[in-house]
Amino acid sequence: MSTNYPVVNIEWDDVLKLSASILSQIKEQNLEIDTIVPVVRGGVPLALLLGYNLENTKTASIHVRRSLSNTENAEFSDSRLLGITNEEDIRGKTILVTEDIVDFGYTLDCVMENLEKLQPKKIYIATLYNFNHGKYNDIICGKKMANQTWIVFPWERILDKEGEVCKIK
Repeated sequence: MSTNYPVVNIEWDDVLKLSASILSQIKEQNLEIDTIVPVVRGGVPLALLLGYNLENTKTASIHVRRSLSNTENAEFSDSRLLGITNEEDIRGKTILVTEDIVDFGYTLDCVMENLEKLQPKKIYIATLYNFNHGKYNDIICGKKMANQTWIVFPWERILDKEGEVCKIK
């Protein structure tokens, strides 16, 4: 299944503002997070920004792949678990799963299924952009979106020989 969504390029400043909003929500809710678990790759920048600002958090990761390429409006397949790191920092802990975008929730379904097998104490989810209007509608997010959009993050851009940003191939 490929998409034909409008494409929006996001800058680092946008990521920082959304991350700050997420951090504020975590603090307002008095969430005590033991371990941040980014969904590799998209959840890593948010995890790094939050981890730097949350005290005494450990880091694990879960690698799930759905898109078949890194191109705009790429084709998707079923979610596949590629691995989990630092499982001992997940078992019995309060964890925060970070992701860049939550749309239909297929990736998060796979993430949750596999993390729950490790029996964490509690799982919270944070995302920069939330397009989901179903079971992941009320997760911590930087921005809720009404319409599906293909977001191109700064870490997804290709640089040419001179260091200028090229269009994603």
